[in-house]
Amino acid sequence: MSNNAIIFGLIAVAVLSWGCAQNQDPANEEAAKPVPVTTAPVVYQEIGQTIKRSGLLATGSEARLSFKIGGIVRQMFVDEGASVSGGQLLAVLNLSEINAQVDLARASYEKAGRDHERVSALYGDSVATLEALQDTKTALDAARANLEIAQFNLQHARIVAPANGKILKRFVEENELVSSGTPVFYFGSSEASWIIRLGVTDRELVRISLLDSAEVTFDAYPGEKFTGSVTEISESVDVRSGTFEVEVTLHEKNARLVSGFVARVTLFPAKRSKHYLIPIEGLVEAAGDSAFIFTVVDSSDQIQKLKVHVGQIIGNQAVILSDLNGTSWVITAGNAYLTGESKIIQVDTH
Repeated sequence: MSNNAIIFGLIAVAVLSWGCAQNQDPANEEAAKPVPVTTAPVVYQEIGQTIKRSGLLATGSEARLSFKIGGIVRQMFVDEGASVSGGQLLAVLNLSEINAQVDLARASYEKAGRDHERVSALYGDSVATLEALQDTKTALDAARANLEIAQFNLQHARIVAPANGKILKRFVEENELVSSGTPVFYFGSSEASWIIRLGVTDRELVRISLLDSAEVTFDAYPGEKFTGSVTEISESVDVRSGTFEVEVTLHEKNARLVSGFVARVTLFPAKRSKHYLIPIEGLVEAAGDSAFIFTVVDSSDQIQKLKVHVGQIIGNQAVILSDLNGTSWVITAGNAYLTGESKIIQVDTH
């Protein structure tokens, strides 16, 4: 072989090698490198998961007070926000027409009584018939009933406080014409406990029991925590909100509270259930109550990216409500650099 042929062959090999080197993608080389990660065990244990909701404060006994009959309001004795005592007179109608009705009913009753006495005497002398006697007795009974109705209406032409409490709202002013049953006052009893009504989902409802403890906070008392307990659980859904109502009763009565305060309530269900716990560092791409985690497949360098539903945070642990299908290890460091196709190398394990 001549020297020229040898030189030509060496040049061809060099060119080929250079071309192969140029075709290698640095990005692919970088992607092929295993990512160093730290892992932590997934814990599956029984926990009492809290439930957090907001609601409005109200008294346990609230009522809309109204007149039994219609009429013109003669006088209002209390204003909105006033504290009242049980039996205190709050408002009264103009009684001119009502008193006249009572007088008319009384006169009719007295006349029916005289008619019945006269016919009874005639019947004793065999002058009046038994039918006439029975008719006067029926008229007397009807007149008596009409008088009792008129007197009852007169008694309820006034509004009195049913118990000690506060006028939460006043709907009517003096000289207004109101119909029967029209709300005049919105009354809240101070003798009843303060309550908060909450809306919970069906999954939360089945974990709540009567007397479960609760912690309550108000913006009006920053940093102060009140205690309470569950006293009522709804057995039907609220079709407007799609939630179930739970009533929490406050234990404290000394603080100055006002109906309508916004309350933030944390419920502590006594019923406990098993859930997965992972370090919060294992969560990535979190949005609301959803996030992703990277798990190790069979203790190898293979990983799996899973979307999970996150419950509450307990300390530095996140409660995972999704089924992890027996996953044992979750990646807690280095997971920000991973994709579903990444290879890993474990440098440390908690």
